[in-house]
Amino acid sequence: MIVAMKRLSLVALKSDQDALLDALQKAGTVEIIRLSDGDAPDGEADEINARIQRLSESIGAVKPYAKKAGFLSPQKREMTLSGMREYVPEAEKTTGEIEELLHTQTRLLAEREKAAATRVSLEPWTGLCVPMDAVKNTSRVHYFVGLCASKDVPRLQEQDYIEAELLSEGATVPAILACRADDMRAVQAFLKTIDWQDYVFPKMDGTPREAIEALDRRIAEIDREYADAQKQLETHGGEIETLQNALDAETIDADRLRARGDLSYTAYAFVLEGWVRSDEVEKTEETVRSVTDAYSFETRDPIEGEEPPSVVKNNKFVTPFEEVQTLYSRPTYGTIDGTPYMTPFYILLFGLMLSDTGYGILLMLGSWLYIKKKKPTGMSAGISRVLFWGGLSTIVWGVLTGSFFGITRSPASGGVFDVIAGFFDRLGIFPAWIDPMQNSMAMLGLCFGLGVLHIVAGYLVGAIDRFSKGDWKSAIFDQISWVLITLGLVIGFLPAITGMAGTPINLPQTVTMPALIAAAVGAAMVLLFKGREKKNPFKRLTSGLGGLYGITGVLSDILSYARLFALGIATGVIGQVFNMLANMLTGSSNIVMRIVGAVMCIVLVIALHTFNVAINALGAFVHCARLQYVEFYGKFYESGGKEFRPLSYNTKHVQVTKEQI
Repeated sequence: MIVAMKRLSLVALKSDQDALLDALQKAGTVEIIRLSDGDAPDGEADEINARIQRLSESIGAVKPYAKKAGFLSPQKREMTLSGMREYVPEAEKTTGEIEELLHTQTRLLAEREKAAATRVSLEPWTGLCVPMDAVKNTSRVHYFVGLCASKDVPRLQEQDYIEAELLSEGATVPAILACRADDMRAVQAFLKTIDWQDYVFPKMDGTPREAIEALDRRIAEIDREYADAQKQLETHGGEIETLQNALDAETIDADRLRARGDLSYTAYAFVLEGWVRSDEVEKTEETVRSVTDAYSFETRDPIEGEEPPSVVKNNKFVTPFEEVQTLYSRPTYGTIDGTPYMTPFYILLFGLMLSDTGYGILLMLGSWLYIKKKKPTGMSAGISRVLFWGGLSTIVWGVLTGSFFGITRSPASGGVFDVIAGFFDRLGIFPAWIDPMQNSMAMLGLCFGLGVLHIVAGYLVGAIDRFSKGDWKSAIFDQISWVLITLGLVIGFLPAITGMAGTPINLPQTVTMPALIAAAVGAAMVLLFKGREKKNPFKRLTSGLGGLYGITGVLSDILSYARLFALGIATGVIGQVFNMLANMLTGSSNIVMRIVGAVMCIVLVIALHTFNVAINALGAFVHCARLQYVEFYGKFYESGGKEFRPLSYNTKHVQVTKEQI
């Protein structure tokens, strides 16, 4: 159900502000509404945000070198807030060391890049046998150093006022030109007429070849220094938990400081406005009272124009499925929470889509082990529990439809798999109900039947919701009418439909005729009352006709439940194919090869079936959710609710526990 929200107004003394915010954050019951007009400068907040940024960057730098947590390691470490804050000084020191190493590496990389670029630019000049600083202008002689295109070299050599020394051959030729100082401008004008690029020797001693050797030595030295810095950085990988503990502690403090900026102030007091759950109002006031007696605490219901956050509250069994609903959208405040109604259908349809007892056992045990060891929180906790119940449903449907790791009652894969299939056949109870491989039309009919039940349930939930709000017209004309149409058409035409499918279901006229009459009554209700708010009879009739066109949508929704049959049978068929492939490895007449083949068969069976259960569980999760969102929620659900975000301990790495007294 959706929890009623209250608008909270709290007024207290400025002197109690920090203690009150600290207590409210610990309680985690109030979402604070921003009251201040602008972002006033807050030096303390800026400092803590800067520390958070530095810690995050340091964690990112050393994370590749930290010890990887095991798959079943707890998602969050448990620690008290005071314990987390003890790591802050050490983390600050470690962050400084990491930043120094990163700065050193950045400087070395820049220097290496510059040295490498200089080396590349000097390579064409290795033919120069005099020191580079010897090529300099005098009062009588002027030098030009550059690269000349090979096509322009003949023209360069034709100029009698230029003495040219060409150092190598190629597409571009390094050249040193000498001329009389009086001819300098003439040479400059000539160089503009050819493909010439000036070059300036780097400020280095010796010849270009000697400079290249010096650069090679420096590059090698830079590489050694970079490697040393890298080794030191890698040693900090073992301190990542220290950094993470400090980051979460600083994040908690930053959230509280951010909340402080959302308050409104007078000379001696502050005003806090926020949202609190109606079932936590008393707890919130007790939290305030534990800090101070000088306060004003008032709550009221939301008024028109306000948008309270949407919070749902369900029992322990239903709560995990709230995460499935959240993947779609939160319900709008004041409407209906679809989770309790969706949960049994989700479990039922998930198991039917997977429908293999062996896969259900794997999924159920895997989810249970993950929950037990990993101790997940948030969405991962909810999804893992959803998969647990989905695994249980899969076990039941696997028994009903007769599939165990792709092995059915009918031998199909050969070898030991057919021996197991024979055992199932002798039991005579596997499948306990329908074999989809032998009776596919009955299985498809079952899927359509569940689809009708699902859709009708959606209309009924919508009707109950509207009746509870006193809107009986909408409940009857917009919801009950479609229940009559859907059930009436399905029951009335069931004999004809099943007859065309080759598996006729005969119903007496005393059943089919009232069903068709009910469908006609429902259609008349839609035709006459769909546009009931309109005064013009013609427009009202047009709205009714448009509403009746929705019958095609209902039929389309029912047909979409064929995916239950398709995914369910695909899981078993793929499993059978995998068994067949694995069995091929055991067919050798050589005893040694049969032993090797048996080992490879076991490995292949484990690998292939693990892949099959993973990919088909994902498919079942997604397609089952799609059926809830479109076919079921489309009948009553109003999405777009705002998430409730109270001031609390929002941590990433640590689960904050209570202080030991």
